[in-house]
Amino acid sequence: MPKKALLSKYALLGLLGKSEKFIELLQSIEAAAHCDVRILLEGESGTGKELVARAVHQFSLRSENKFVAIDCGAIQPNLVESELFGHIKGAFTGAAIDRKGLFEEANKGTLFMDEINNLPVDMQSKLLRVLQDEEIRPVGSNQIRKVNVRIITASSSSLQKLVTENKFREDLYYRLNVYPIHVPPLKERIEDIPLLADHFLKKFSSEQKKQIEGFHEEVLDYLKQRHWTGNIRELENFIERLVTLTTEGQKIIDRKILPAESQKELKKLKKDIQEIQISKSLSESLIDYEEQLIRIALKNCNWNQSKAARFLNISEHDIRYKMTKLKIKKPN
Repeated sequence: MPKKALLSKYALLGLLGKSEKFIELLQSIEAAAHCDVRILLEGESGTGKELVARAVHQFSLRSENKFVAIDCGAIQPNLVESELFGHIKGAFTGAAIDRKGLFEEANKGTLFMDEINNLPVDMQSKLLRVLQDEEIRPVGSNQIRKVNVRIITASSSSLQKLVTENKFREDLYYRLNVYPIHVPPLKERIEDIPLLADHFLKKFSSEQKKQIEGFHEEVLDYLKQRHWTGNIRELENFIERLVTLTTEGQKIIDRKILPAESQKELKKLKKDIQEIQISKSLSESLIDYEEQLIRIALKNCNWNQSKAARFLNISEHDIRYKMTKLKIKKPN
């Protein structure tokens, strides 16, 4: 599918961007939507993993059935089994009626299990059994119930690392990690920040019945340079705050609207940029850097030109040419 059509298709679901990393993400979603395998989404908190999971479901053959989501880190460990598999009346104190679990709710549809890294160890083995047998047993019941559910899991921590630390079952990890998708953080999508910021600006201006038209260039530069540890979720909350701080009739969000801590941060960023001394042209600086890289590679490879070329991912002919051009010689 052409990039323009791909961007338009997913923009309707709230997935916005234009950077290469974002396009790669959309291509992964597009491929995943056309098969029915289990998906593992890995990425930092606030990157929009649930939105990705919903997009996969929306364009899959299961789209006419339910999409059900659960945050494994938000449920008390002793309630996880009942939440997933359901329970029958009298199964435990407070179980006044029979209750379907999320697996049954999502039958023939998709179950999104966010922060799967928080799933208790005993539940990991029970989930593995469900994935193998495609059947569940509600808490307190002796009856087995068949389920047909597509599982999409997500984690803000590396499951592979948790496996090596014996904090997550290796066999379950491989069952879940059939089709991995990396959801990039905002620092890898800086080009998308103006587009996202504008989207949130329109959204919150409409909600707060304000007529804000855009950002001052200085503020937009600040948004692109700032480190968003909470990613898109943090950016969204920040834009909502800026809209709230604007006075009635204000059209542009300028520096004066920024909260005090952000104004200090902006001042520091501008100072850091001004302190960068440019003493050479870009081409001269690049030549110096190239020479430095080649010298380091040769030194680390004991001046073996073939090894250094492989290290730099260039041909032997190229490294010999560059050494001659830059007058790089092995020291006596």
